[in-house]
Amino acid sequence: MIVENAANAERPAAGWTADLATTVELVRTLHDLDGCWTRADVERLVEARPDWKIRRIFPDLLVVGLQAHLRWPLGAELYLGATAPKSDRYHRARVRLLDFRLPTPEEERRTALRTLSEALRAIGAPTAVPTAADGFGLRWQPAGRTMLLQANDRGAWVALQPRVTEVEHVSPELPAVVAAFVPALHDAPGGHCPVEAVERIAAEHPRWRVDFGQGYADIRTADPAFVPSFASRTSFARPGPEGTYDVLDLHRFDDLPLTLEHRREVFGEIYRAVRAVLGEPTLFGGGPDGPDVRWREAGEEGRLLRLLCEGRRIRLETEAAAPFEEDERLAFAYGGPYGGSDGPSDFPLLRYSWQLHLAYEAPGGTADVLPGGRLALSLPHLREGLECLLAAWIEQLPVQRPGEKATFSIAAPQISGGLSFAYSTDKGVLLRVGPRPGEPAEVTAAMTADGWQPSGKRFKAEFRTPRRATAAEVATLITTELAARGISGDSGYGLGPGRITARRPSLGQSHQLAGHGFFRATGLGLETS
Repeated sequence: MIVENAANAERPAAGWTADLATTVELVRTLHDLDGCWTRADVERLVEARPDWKIRRIFPDLLVVGLQAHLRWPLGAELYLGATAPKSDRYHRARVRLLDFRLPTPEEERRTALRTLSEALRAIGAPTAVPTAADGFGLRWQPAGRTMLLQANDRGAWVALQPRVTEVEHVSPELPAVVAAFVPALHDAPGGHCPVEAVERIAAEHPRWRVDFGQGYADIRTADPAFVPSFASRTSFARPGPEGTYDVLDLHRFDDLPLTLEHRREVFGEIYRAVRAVLGEPTLFGGGPDGPDVRWREAGEEGRLLRLLCEGRRIRLETEAAAPFEEDERLAFAYGGPYGGSDGPSDFPLLRYSWQLHLAYEAPGGTADVLPGGRLALSLPHLREGLECLLAAWIEQLPVQRPGEKATFSIAAPQISGGLSFAYSTDKGVLLRVGPRPGEPAEVTAAMTADGWQPSGKRFKAEFRTPRRATAAEVATLITTELAARGISGDSGYGLGPGRITARRPSLGQSHQLAGHGFFRATGLGLETS
């Protein structure tokens, strides 16, 4: 490697992207930035700074070199994530400051984090975040944006995100309530937010008041219809200190019929407001009950902050990570359908149907043991599993991973070339499969009657605007096709391991997801390969 200057030759062993003095000045510049959320903003900033240079442009990412005098890939870089593929608007900015070679000795990693955190405290007026970055996390909240020092076992970075100020489907008071109260729950030691913290925040906002009751606190805002509340689950066999809260209710849907589209829109606005304060989550995901987005503290004593939408309620709640994840592992390991293949499946009861973890971007840590999925014992079970999984994706992926695409291919000896599935948050569902054995005209007539369309030498089925009912339609079409090719679980062999598999379940059509974490489709119902 070519050494560009003396500063590079003196880089600490932890893998700093710039020497410490330069790192502090770069973060100070980010803290003082006057907006970088459009392509025009970025071009203006680059033009005003001789050291900045636009280096790479991807459909969903813009990369700006912050030390142009260094030959790429040396030096710090600003990564700007687009709000949607090919958009010229951005919803986050990140500068990686430290890279830890695996395995980095724990003491070396903590020493580097301590050095970085102590140096950055001189910038602005940060709040210490003891539950993040191994106790060395920081949060700045300058006007209109949030800046965070975050870390995991791969490295440390500064993330900058614009504050959400306008919403359409929830109370206009929600962004301010989230910005004020969510950090208190996130930062609370052990995940237990004390009453005193809620009182202090309310006192700082004259337009609000808090009504305290036994185990709850209702937050009254200028919108009488919007009453978020803190609550304690201690009374429900969840031990915690008295006078603390571990749940923050942010929205309850009214009694009108609740559509998937409305629930998705409301959760999306709340999720974006929470993300704008806490940064990107550790785990994306969700299940049959709804989205389950997680910010996870690293370490054995870590805990989870989960943003959930279950039924008609959207809330944040904290959990001790290790016992909660062990409970999930046991649920996957020892759960299952009653009555074997003849009984109902338990796919609607799974803790989650899918999860996504981005190793280089996810703060904190992930579970030491990740449970497997649930294998379908029959075609009816598989149909139900596919329906639950696709319903979750239709509701959850457009919010959590807009512009991405979930894919897998069902492989079996009876399906030449496999049956491919793709769900794009922009283009809908597309299935492709080869013709069944038999006389071509009869095969075409039979497959067309089942819902397929001829497409060259194969057949396809498209659902361009997926709705709630689409999940059942797609699941039925897939399992009907498998049955037509002689695949069933009637004899106990048709869906057994190795006889029918799901190949390469994946999420993403960008370089960001390739090899940078894991994607799990635990509700797919098939052995994966």
